[in-house]
Amino acid sequence: MKWIDLHTHSTFSDGALSPAALIDLALQRGLKALALTDHDTVAGIPAFLNYAADKQIRVIGGIEISAWHGQNSMHILGYGLDQSNPELNRTLAQLQKARHQRNLDILDRLNELGIAISYVDLEHRQNSQVGRPHIARALIRMGVVNDFQEAFYRYLRRGAAAYVNSGRIHATDAIRLIRSAGGAPVLAHPAVTDPGLNNLPKLLPELRQAGLVGIETHYPAHSHKQNKQLLQLAAKHGLIATGGTDFHENLPSGVPLGGSCRSVRIPYTCYQELSKFLGIEHDDPGSGTPMNHPQDTEPRKIS
Repeated sequence: MKWIDLHTHSTFSDGALSPAALIDLALQRGLKALALTDHDTVAGIPAFLNYAADKQIRVIGGIEISAWHGQNSMHILGYGLDQSNPELNRTLAQLQKARHQRNLDILDRLNELGIAISYVDLEHRQNSQVGRPHIARALIRMGVVNDFQEAFYRYLRRGAAAYVNSGRIHATDAIRLIRSAGGAPVLAHPAVTDPGLNNLPKLLPELRQAGLVGIETHYPAHSHKQNKQLLQLAAKHGLIATGGTDFHENLPSGVPLGGSCRSVRIPYTCYQELSKFLGIEHDDPGSGTPMNHPQDTEPRKIS
């Protein structure tokens, strides 16, 4: 069986590995396809695509855009988009500015709680997107918490002591933005924000009309029942089923890149359907040809 991972993060946002290191790890784990989907930035895509050019793995550059709908936060994945699209880059600049302010506000709240932490304590790559995982790592290094789970539970998750809501755009605007840049928008981890999947069936027609083309059905936090329901919804609405681990770094208690038999596995067919939609060949992953050529920046016309 061929396995893939279509939801990963690098040092260009809040991941611990560089784009090249992600590809090396994917090869070590025997994955046949990999997507880079950093938060609100496409800065890591050129390095990602270039490094994969002579590797035996299929790759696709992507993004994960922070969005909202109603009272809920929502993340929209975008695959195969034009990195140079002016509207895309203007919007990302606004989101990055809002993310930076959110980080400062979180640090202020932590200081008010007696935890002396500053921006310089957050170890990150120059020009990368700093996020809550960077703050969690700092809390672990300082001995305030023991691990990521404790950092988020006590301080960083919604409703926790130092949580601050971030700047986002409406989900339909995120979908249209990705489509205008020639990409394929996919709803990320829908059962995380809607565990009972009670609202999603009513929401999908609106998102579909805006240009949504897929649902992330295979995800570590999705139960078997939720996965089955999402696959049924995808089929009903003519949407592509995709999947990924939301990988940020190797942790003993975390889900490994590409998943495992105890967490989630994403079949190669998800990659095939996505690449077919984007009009890109999906031959034998042993060919060494990446899914997106580094110079492939022309937006695609998607119906």
